[in-house]
Amino acid sequence: MKKIYLLLAFLLVAAVAGLFALQHYRELREQQRDQTAHFLARCVNQGLLTLFRLQANDWRARPDFYGEQEQLLEQTVAQLPGQLLEGDTFEEWREGIAICERLTRHSNVQHATIFRPLAEFAGREVSDSRKLKERKSLRWRQRTINRLKNSAAAAESYLQDLRADVETQLSGSSLSPLSRERALQQIDAEVLDYYRPGNFSRRQVDVHLQRVERYYELLADNPRGYSVRGGSLFFYDRKLQREVDELYRAILQGEGHFYGNWRQIVQRQQAPIRG
Repeated sequence: MKKIYLLLAFLLVAAVAGLFALQHYRELREQQRDQTAHFLARCVNQGLLTLFRLQANDWRARPDFYGEQEQLLEQTVAQLPGQLLEGDTFEEWREGIAICERLTRHSNVQHATIFRPLAEFAGREVSDSRKLKERKSLRWRQRTINRLKNSAAAAESYLQDLRADVETQLSGSSLSPLSRERALQQIDAEVLDYYRPGNFSRRQVDVHLQRVERYYELLADNPRGYSVRGGSLFFYDRKLQREVDELYRAILQGEGHFYGNWRQIVQRQQAPIRG
């Protein structure tokens, strides 16, 4: 009888110990999910902070700024795991790092898509009067303008594309379903719920680019109608002069709005945006 009691006592102790072990495991997994989710939210936020620095840049003064920010984002994100990890590393943490690296790489590609053509457009080569009659230079300007139109499309859909990328990277990862859900909730709650599309107007950008494109086409198509002296244009064709002057005035009037649009791709609010 004593043996039976001892066996029952042993089984009871083992069951209690097992329950405590299970509870500890569940709590540990919960903490790990929270850590990974918070890390990924910080990762996504770093990409958005980079966008804010890029959209605040004066591209005519600092055309290489996107390259600096690309390196800075990579360096900042690489430091996050060491700053945020509590305790020993674990499998889902390592997967979170891989997800973050992909998101960061995609953010840098998106930023280059948006801002590299803008930097080229703002550079001196586009407006170099010495090359106005060159067909090769015209083709280069047209390629730059076409890339900038693609940039405008990417700028307009920036947040939508970012959210889609986050969802794609999470759904294709080896994180558990619970961890993926927690990460997405955390990214929304800590980051994306505070951002909304800015007042960027793709229509205004396209109108300005069409005027610029037409301006350079006119000058390249009519090389005998004018000459360049000391950086200024002297016209022999009055009709051409009127059309060029009209376009030039419209370009100057719209230039401020054009560059202002690239400063308003995304806006941040103090309170989260729901729905």
